[in-house]
Amino acid sequence: MASPSDPSQQSPEDTSGDNGTVSLAKFLPRLKQIKRARSQLMVCFLTFPLYVMAVTTLLGNGQDIGVLMMLYMALYAGFGINLSIRRCPRCHQQFFVKKYFLNPFPRSCAHCGLSCHHAA
Repeated sequence: MASPSDPSQQSPEDTSGDNGTVSLAKFLPRLKQIKRARSQLMVCFLTFPLYVMAVTTLLGNGQDIGVLMMLYMALYAGFGINLSIRRCPRCHQQFFVKKYFLNPFPRSCAHCGLSCHHAA
């Protein structure tokens, strides 16, 4: 168990600088990676209607859809795995996984509440 003085277990308010503002500069590179991974999965999720239209068009033309299906599933799985392995820079737990399931919709760590939108 981490001690209260462990910086990985402190809240954002505890990491204030000399001028009293919250200093999250050390977390920014990792938060940008987390935000990018979340955006990639969301783009894949939101383009699903386009995928359905492409499959419908290919089936309507009598063409094979196996390659398109495998590519889309591999892309979706890759982005999902990439997102699920991302760790919070503050608490070092999986950012979007609380127990067993990935939930990419919240914009903060499932464990300590650090927002990935601090990274501009």
